[in-house]
Amino acid sequence: LDSPKDLTVAEVTETSMTLEWKRPLAKLDTYKLVYVAADGHRVEDLIPASSETHTLRGLTPGMLYTISMTAERGHRASRPATISAPTALDSPKDLTVAEVTETSMTLEWKRPLAKLDTYKLVYVAADGHRVEDLIPASSETHTLRGLTPGMLYTISMTAERGHRASRPATISAPTELASPKGLRFSEVTDTSATFHWARPRTQADSYQVTYVPAHGGTSKTLTLDGSESQTLLPNLTPGVTYEVTIVALEGRRESKPGSDSVTTALDKPRGLTAANISDSEALLLWQPAIATVDGYVITYSADSGSPVMARVSGNVVEFEMSSLTPATHYTVKVYAVRELAKSAATTTEFTTDVDAPVDLTTSNIQTENALLTWKPPRADITGYILSFQSAGGTIREVVLSPTAGSYNMAQLSASTEYSVQLQALAGPKRSRVISTVFTTTGVLYRYPRDCSQALLNGDTSSGLYTIYLGGDDNQPLQVYCDMSSDGGGWIVFLRRQSGRLEFFRNWKNYTAGFGDMNDEFWLGLSNLHKISSGGQYELRVDLRDKGETAYAQYDKFSVSEPRTRYKVHVGGYSGTAGDSMTYHHGRPFSTYDHDNDIAVTNCALSYKGAFWYKNCHRVNLMGRYGDNSHSKGVNWFHWKGHEHSIEFAEMKIRPSNFRNLEGRRKRS
Repeated sequence: LDSPKDLTVAEVTETSMTLEWKRPLAKLDTYKLVYVAADGHRVEDLIPASSETHTLRGLTPGMLYTISMTAERGHRASRPATISAPTALDSPKDLTVAEVTETSMTLEWKRPLAKLDTYKLVYVAADGHRVEDLIPASSETHTLRGLTPGMLYTISMTAERGHRASRPATISAPTELASPKGLRFSEVTDTSATFHWARPRTQADSYQVTYVPAHGGTSKTLTLDGSESQTLLPNLTPGVTYEVTIVALEGRRESKPGSDSVTTALDKPRGLTAANISDSEALLLWQPAIATVDGYVITYSADSGSPVMARVSGNVVEFEMSSLTPATHYTVKVYAVRELAKSAATTTEFTTDVDAPVDLTTSNIQTENALLTWKPPRADITGYILSFQSAGGTIREVVLSPTAGSYNMAQLSASTEYSVQLQALAGPKRSRVISTVFTTTGVLYRYPRDCSQALLNGDTSSGLYTIYLGGDDNQPLQVYCDMSSDGGGWIVFLRRQSGRLEFFRNWKNYTAGFGDMNDEFWLGLSNLHKISSGGQYELRVDLRDKGETAYAQYDKFSVSEPRTRYKVHVGGYSGTAGDSMTYHHGRPFSTYDHDNDIAVTNCALSYKGAFWYKNCHRVNLMGRYGDNSHSKGVNWFHWKGHEHSIEFAEMKIRPSNFRNLEGRRKRS
């Protein structure tokens, strides 16, 4: 029998082989097919004679088979047609991506049945970048590294043996989206922070930033465009640590989160003020920080000088400053601290008060003056204001230089309590007031009724004084006191010395008085009556002319009430001028418009004066000055007669018992 012709392997797979041949010329009953694997496995099969093709199935992948085919008829068989061919290599099985990161991908597969030399791996990125790799035949896993984050890769894997290769096992998978890197914070304040990240090479569609207090609280989320690389985290709480996470989003895919933490700055205390400011102390008050703090640091300094620093607990919101320098401008700063962190400082300024002078004392107290002394304040002052007053009296105020340490108070009243107040000045600021009280030394007569009592009070200079009629402080009267003649204490009620004043006047003038008490004057009949009616008075008349002097003194002198027309009573002469006044005893007063004399003529009109005229006069001291005509000038008959006008004349009175009073005062 002739053999099957042109036996060929028409198609090979991993587990099958399709044979084709041409029928032999001889008639035959069947074909006998024997195929033996390289591993010795032998299979026989009978194929219908009409067939020209046959598929071997269930073969081992990658196995070399020797195939022998004979035509048979009865017991006869042709020579075999023989061919050898391998099955195809089978592909790696169940190729999967087991693990994916941003830059790597781990592949797993099951080994093919065929024996192989190696695996060929090809992976192509969506951007066209292609990589080939050979993997040992023993491997069932492989990790691709150095991939691009967020990139889709197509992976093809074939098993190879010699020049033969299996069909590829293929899979597509993306790497993970890149987690944002380079996380950092800037411009961290007590209520906000700026969060930064580095954009990956593959831009995301968007970013989602979430921040939440580390120790619990409500989270907040911000969604940002993929082109952004920073964002402001607003409305934060001072002194709180926040956990901040960021993820990149692309479609429905989400990167692994990047995270970092930031602690907001401590907020500074608010409303810092200085209260209860004195010359050496001040109370600082502030509102606490919102953040939980360990404490507050207070620093304060004067315009010159090193700063002082103090610290208080975090639950304290005030600080007592002490040992400050008076009248000094201070700048104060307060900031909060927690561990190594500290807040910004809040600031205030104030100026301490001027401290008061001290040890204000009164010494050398007399009837009319007293010496005040004090010690200066520590402050650099510009002066003092000193004021003092008696009860119900007017306030007297004096501005003193800054170097003053004492002041002599003068023109005080005797037996009077004075209150004194002293305060220091430093520009517009004033110290508190310090005060003292003292009483001037007493006098015998607080309201002297005449010049003798003023003299007994210690006033020894002749001049103008205020006396009080009847010792009544509501009836003051200014008089001229002669404190030197015959022991002093005289009220001068008439003086002629210059001729400047006209004495030829009417009744009204002589009743009230007129003239200048420092030159020529008449005290007034009304005043003479009021003074002399208060006790027994003596009269003295002092005369002087061209260097000569004389006096007349009378133990008794008084002027009666107005209804008597001010009768004069005088007696008890002694002296050197001669007794001219007794002639006028008991006479009323006369002026040219009130003629009360007993003469036929009007004496006042005739002799150009006024006096207690009788049948005219022996005394005419109110006559015409410098007129030597008979009886018309300033006359004292028993000294210079009626034809000489005397240059100087004074009439004065004092109590008759003055010498006794003066003796008692001296003895005491």
